[in-house]
Amino acid sequence: MKAWAQEITEGKGKNIDNLRETMVPKEATKMRIGDVEAKSLYALNSISKVSIEREKHGQYSLSDLVVELSHFIDEEVVNKVETEMFSERLRKDWGLSKDFKIVETRNKEIGLVLNEMEELAWRSAG
Repeated sequence: MKAWAQEITEGKGKNIDNLRETMVPKEATKMRIGDVEAKSLYALNSISKVSIEREKHGQYSLSDLVVELSHFIDEEVVNKVETEMFSERLRKDWGLSKDFKIVETRNKEIGLVLNEMEELAWRSAG
């Protein structure tokens, strides 16, 4: 998590186009759950329905844990955290106002098509 946050806030080559690649590590970790700091383990256990015990789960791979947790943590939440951290970095670097925030929007046409498909599915369901 520290490396992820540091890459977003300090990475020189980071921009809005490659921000999503930050979460993917360059190399797989060899760490085990037992190697994780107590503070980080506490943070993981604060997630709803997550209970990790060092004695019970210490030999499991940290990479496996990340894959399992990805089922609980919505990608949209991760995207919002990344864009807020990046916005904070830009505010600091460029001296922008506290109101500045990066906002991602999708193509309007995609939204219209999805709305139409949702309506068709709703109507066909009776």
